[in-house]
Amino acid sequence: MTDRAPLRNRTVQAVVALALVGLLARLVFLRARVAHFDEARVAYWTLHYLNTGEFHYRYIIHGPFIQHVGRPLFALFGTTDFAARLPVAVVGGLFPLVALWFRHRLAAVEVGGLAFFLAVNPLLLYYGRFMRSTLLVAAFCFVAFAAFVRAYDGFGSQYLYVGAAIAKLVRGDDAGVDRLARWRDAAVTRLRTDGAFDPMAVRWTGHVVGAALVFAVVAVFMYAPRGGEWVGLYDALANPLLIPEMLSTTVDQVATGYGYWFGGPGETKLSTVVDQLGISAKAVGGYAAPLFLLSVGGFLAERYGRDSPRQFVLGCAYWGFVSVPGYALATDILNAWVLTNALVPLAVPAAVGLARLVDIGRESLVREDAVSVGVVALLFVLVVGAVAGGAATGVYANTTSPDNALVQYAQPSQEMRAAVNDIDKVAAGTEGTDVYVYGGGNEDFVDGDGNATREPACITWFRTLPFGWYLSADEATVECGNAPEDIPSELPPVVVVPGECTLERTVDCRDRPTAIEPPEGVADRVDGYERHAFLHRTTGGNWFDGMIVYVDEDR
Repeated sequence: MTDRAPLRNRTVQAVVALALVGLLARLVFLRARVAHFDEARVAYWTLHYLNTGEFHYRYIIHGPFIQHVGRPLFALFGTTDFAARLPVAVVGGLFPLVALWFRHRLAAVEVGGLAFFLAVNPLLLYYGRFMRSTLLVAAFCFVAFAAFVRAYDGFGSQYLYVGAAIAKLVRGDDAGVDRLARWRDAAVTRLRTDGAFDPMAVRWTGHVVGAALVFAVVAVFMYAPRGGEWVGLYDALANPLLIPEMLSTTVDQVATGYGYWFGGPGETKLSTVVDQLGISAKAVGGYAAPLFLLSVGGFLAERYGRDSPRQFVLGCAYWGFVSVPGYALATDILNAWVLTNALVPLAVPAAVGLARLVDIGRESLVREDAVSVGVVALLFVLVVGAVAGGAATGVYANTTSPDNALVQYAQPSQEMRAAVNDIDKVAAGTEGTDVYVYGGGNEDFVDGDGNATREPACITWFRTLPFGWYLSADEATVECGNAPEDIPSELPPVVVVPGECTLERTVDCRDRPTAIEPPEGVADRVDGYERHAFLHRTTGGNWFDGMIVYVDEDR
């Protein structure tokens, strides 16, 4: 089977151009937004891997892909938010190229439309600049799906191997015993022709076995531990007798992690599902309305407007539509990023809807129907305007604002960036203690025991994220105290304290940081220091309202 020849070169050129636009859109100002809670903990463990050579599968920070590729990037570019986000940005930027694998199933305009939505949809663009595995999972799932479609459609067994390799980069597994049994029975039936084995079927069975081996090899490489207390991958390669122990450790760690994810977050309240659907609706309305509305129109046009609807298009539509309520039921925290898993497959029927508008416009031109041409032109202007406006206001501006439906709760205010920049300069230019962290009795800020397994050990690490990531990345020397008598007589160049918002509504302190006050007895000790005050969380109200970083600019 071959791709359709007409317009193929122009289609390829258009898709490559869109991918380049998407890649540039993801790289520009990539470091600007201050790190989200999730980004910080994944970045920290990637830095830990770089510094110690120790890695094992930590299910709480999702898949291992980003740590494996992030480690050399940190070594090359330094421990910055840019380097941390670069793997996701590159995957998201190149993702539109997958549209070319569907040239045999979609018309040329539909292929271009698919690439367009994957490249510049504001929601996919925002989370394509975010160090989290959500976009990676959605992209790898869809690319693996595309590879299996190519293999099924007769483009060669190599696509089976590609799909198997990419599928293992995805966190989720499908483990239905009944389904496997049905596949087995169907495979045995197809293998036999008049009581004898069909040579073609036997050959494809060999390819399936080979693809399964590729899947297993990639899985071991991605999930096997390195260093630390376990027998790791490189230990087993050096001594093959250790392979069984290494495999056993890997399987145990993966089984524990996958058991957590697929065990579910527990009982899901109806109010939580409703809240999540509300967040999804706001995010779609603000940043994905053209894609979603055109996917509905494309689905209806495909289902009821064609004599022979394409099951591929309908399947992608069902996949996407079901994902919206499905992820609302499954997610353990409220967020907008789960929509990535719905919008990626919905980009296919959306492309069909966009192509249908093009067809209507062409037909109207032939009929010299000026009204219809004007309506179609207006719709295209609205689509392009909504995409451009969503990117401008949600992706590059207001990236930490609570008014932005894409911003998740655990995102600090952008004013934190200036503070961490100063800490970076201090850590690079001073000796001795760089930062003093004072909790003022707040154990959600300073760990009284100082026995945390993460650095700096004396801060309450998880509840102050992303602060711990920045201190570790800057290699800052940190001391902590939680009582007035702990404050040293001579303070270092940077002092960090929790802040309390004194306004009636915490979120108002985002615009009035002067209303964020330090613990008692701090202000008179930092006379002459520059003050950076900001909400620790965009919406406030998480253990402590804000943070204040005092910096002695003279030092």
